[in-house]
Amino acid sequence: MSNTGHPDVTTESTCHVSRGDPWAVRPLSLLLALVLVSAWSGIAHGAGSASRWQGIQEAEVRLIAGRTAAGREMLALEFVIAPKWKVYWRSPGDAGYPPVADWTGSDGVGPGDFAWPLPQTFVFWGLRTYGYKQRLVLPVALRDRDRARMTTARLSLSYAACADICVPVEVELLLEIPSGDLPKNRHGAAIATALALTPTVTPGALRQAVFPAVSDNAPRQLILDIVPQVPIERPGIIVEGNRDVLFGDADCGKAPPDGIRCVVAVEGNAHALAALPGSRLTVTVHGDGPAIETSGQIELAR
Repeated sequence: MSNTGHPDVTTESTCHVSRGDPWAVRPLSLLLALVLVSAWSGIAHGAGSASRWQGIQEAEVRLIAGRTAAGREMLALEFVIAPKWKVYWRSPGDAGYPPVADWTGSDGVGPGDFAWPLPQTFVFWGLRTYGYKQRLVLPVALRDRDRARMTTARLSLSYAACADICVPVEVELLLEIPSGDLPKNRHGAAIATALALTPTVTPGALRQAVFPAVSDNAPRQLILDIVPQVPIERPGIIVEGNRDVLFGDADCGKAPPDGIRCVVAVEGNAHALAALPGSRLTVTVHGDGPAIETSGQIELAR
């Protein structure tokens, strides 16, 4: 699937969760009080195509199931998010906590990995985070479903919902799926829309990732050469890599004949920066054209 357009860049408040302790919030200012509270909800039972809503009023979630117009049977998490609130992408950036799923206890069905739609970018006081506002559908592939009987998808989910405060939420969701075919319903249509917003995994598109040797005079920059299969105008990128390194602003432009070159500012201590060469990274490229996801290994500049 593919996506067109830039993810929105929003300047707003965000909670900063330390990398060492996912629920340790760092104050960003004496003028901004960030409060960390916890919400717990019991099991949300459901049968057919949707579980009951669970979570907190500012970021409710449920399980949905359906069949897309293309005939693909899938589950999904559906979030409804209040104004000024957000939940995070798989890699939240400089702060935050992504949804984490545990499907232990499911019976007769093996849910797979999430398909992540292209997130929005949020910037506040130099912190860059990635996530979603208003509504989010996270598709989940169905594996090894026993179609001859009713099966049960059971999910223990933790996620963070943030505005001027951050709320860690833990919920238990349960959806009983009838035997036979899943219906082509509105949930299937919502899942198909989310899949269309998910960057296409494109092996080999990251042709080169180069980082200069760390010294007092070396610029802290990562140089990426990317060749997508189809043109992407006004490109921007999201970089996922070493969690001890902050990947900052990226300056992207065309690199003849048909590529994109991005120069990315990086920050970190000397040990973390020295460990970058040889490490893996994932790059999501978006813009006016289909979004792609590609991976590669960082090389030391010669």
